[in-house]
Amino acid sequence: MRVFGGDSRFARFALTTLICNGLVTVLEGSIIATYQPAGIQAPDAPALCGPTTACYVGMENFNSWNGTSPYDADFLEVESLGVTTGGIQGEYTGDITRSSNYTYGGAGGTGDYATVSNNTYTLTLTTSGDLPGVNYFGLWFSALDNGNQLQFYEDNTLLYTFTPALFRSLVGACPGSAFCGNPNNGDDSGEQFAFLNFFDEGGYFNKIVFTETTTAGFESDNHTVAYLNPAVASGTVIEATPEPGSIALLTGGAAVVIGLKRRSIRNHQSRRSI
Repeated sequence: MRVFGGDSRFARFALTTLICNGLVTVLEGSIIATYQPAGIQAPDAPALCGPTTACYVGMENFNSWNGTSPYDADFLEVESLGVTTGGIQGEYTGDITRSSNYTYGGAGGTGDYATVSNNTYTLTLTTSGDLPGVNYFGLWFSALDNGNQLQFYEDNTLLYTFTPALFRSLVGACPGSAFCGNPNNGDDSGEQFAFLNFFDEGGYFNKIVFTETTTAGFESDNHTVAYLNPAVASGTVIEATPEPGSIALLTGGAAVVIGLKRRSIRNHQSRRSI
């Protein structure tokens, strides 16, 4: 159950009513996916920080990566507000490789980018200093194909799964969509290219899994992470059904406490931060 503002007493009353009826539905995941206009290949950092009282935005463009795994990435700051210490660090593990084939990727038509074929790699995130966690991820998702899959976790809890079908349902298949083809050179006109955003409005995530289920490639660039207080989604929303594993039918007061634990802990941390 997501409660948007309002009096917490009303939320408790609603939960009590559901408990008395013996059934309550709890939604653990709270990630909202959006996309930027066609041709955009980098995060809109001012838009991310605009609605916040504090933010830190960092980006990895893979241009200094030597191509080996694991790879420790320091997400270099591109925007911040009200944050005086700390940063966001990431470790890439698994079958991540680099490419400079500008048909399928390379933001701006230059440099290297990350890819994986018929396998998986994982980005594990940590924060330091004033930053209690990561609640935003963005990337230039290039040459989308049916085998691309992106999953967000809090520790070992799956919060959200993204597949290209969700995006195509809004912008349309190729040809015909403004998102079709590489905006840098016009190549690969049969696939979509877009900068996508993922906002966790109910807490933080610390692991992202990139999977290509076919022999094609999952190409992406300009991986962007952020702490936003509060996390306010910007861009055009990509509607999606919640992760099946994230919806549980629970009974009794103890189950409600478990279901709401993630939100209450994160809200408490946000109040204590910045």
